[in-house]
Amino acid sequence: MFDLLIQNANIPGGQTGLDIAVADGRIASIDRNIPANKAREVIDAGGHLVSPGFVDSHMHLDKVLSLGDTESKTLDAAIRNFTLYLQGIPAGMLGEDIRRRAEQVIRLAVSSGTTALRTNANVEAASGLQGIQALNELKEHVRDVVDIRITCLPNFYDGPEAQEQRLQLIDQACGEGLIDFVGGANHHHDNCAELTERLFKIAVKHDLPVDFHVDESDEPNIAEFEQVARLTMEHGYEGRVSCGHVTALNAVDDVTAARAIEHARKADLNIITLPSCNLYLMGRTDKQPIRRGVTRIREFVEAGVNIAYASDNIRDPFRPLGNADMLEEGLLTAQVAQMVTTSELETVFAMGTVNGARAMGLTDYGLAPGKRADLVIFDATSAPEALLSQAIRTHVIKNGRVVARNSVTAELLF
Repeated sequence: MFDLLIQNANIPGGQTGLDIAVADGRIASIDRNIPANKAREVIDAGGHLVSPGFVDSHMHLDKVLSLGDTESKTLDAAIRNFTLYLQGIPAGMLGEDIRRRAEQVIRLAVSSGTTALRTNANVEAASGLQGIQALNELKEHVRDVVDIRITCLPNFYDGPEAQEQRLQLIDQACGEGLIDFVGGANHHHDNCAELTERLFKIAVKHDLPVDFHVDESDEPNIAEFEQVARLTMEHGYEGRVSCGHVTALNAVDDVTAARAIEHARKADLNIITLPSCNLYLMGRTDKQPIRRGVTRIREFVEAGVNIAYASDNIRDPFRPLGNADMLEEGLLTAQVAQMVTTSELETVFAMGTVNGARAMGLTDYGLAPGKRADLVIFDATSAPEALLSQAIRTHVIKNGRVVARNSVTAELLF
């Protein structure tokens, strides 16, 4: 007996009329005409789309819902305003504050079809590893409804002595198994190249993958991006490194950009584009024409580089918008990248699912026998239709168990 049978499903890429059988939390079979009496629970997809769950591969759960009454019109202002928010938290209450806000957003994300996510966690001078510890507690608490992976995000603003302290904290966190990826936003600091190299060495020491914010700037300087590609190949880390943002790639000339993208292809880098946040924060000093502030999505796709989109910041000083909804983020990505043909929308949909899973190293993810049954059923017949209509996710399934149902009732009175 199967635990669950989803009948008459369409899947991304165009196959239709399939049945998906689930046992022990994994996909047991994908075939046609699997008898309903072979399963304890049956869901008739009715010719609607069934896909693997969304993978939100870059977000900041320790910052979500911290907007308050401040306004941040630049990245630097957002950093200052979030620092002020942290200073307003009573002593000893940071962990509780993070867990409360993050759990609210996780509920939004799961109901919208996200089954795995990767969150950054700040490493601050005053609070040390408190944020990382709080997110580990939450990770365990919600493990049955969503997989969480944690990236450290050290802030290196206050001199060499404090920088050294944070590097030691990160090394400690790696040794204690508190983080899954070694990260940083090194381009904000004068000694970017040094920090990038030292963090990379910590990752190699502990055999952990890397997840950096890279060249999140309007300036024509992609030195860090090129350094990360070089270090990746030097350390044999191909496929294990993610580069978020890379917005400065838009400010360099096409020849330079093409060279850097080729380096990324050779290094098998994973690119994470964050259109909603970058559209909000980048290009703030531009007069017309104002740059979109989004990396070269189409060029990465055409070069065969794995590129995913993700939600980044959600209702905090860095972006006052967001619903933790990857389908919403996908439609915006399609529009800003001007990728709206049927085949291009299939590509964008994959950027929020299989590409994100690849960036996070989720080897048991996907639509195939033996993979984990992390699935979403949409009120749409195809991936392009789901994006265009922002389809209701009627069922969200984690490890073979329905964890969320959604419905909308509309009554036309004309």
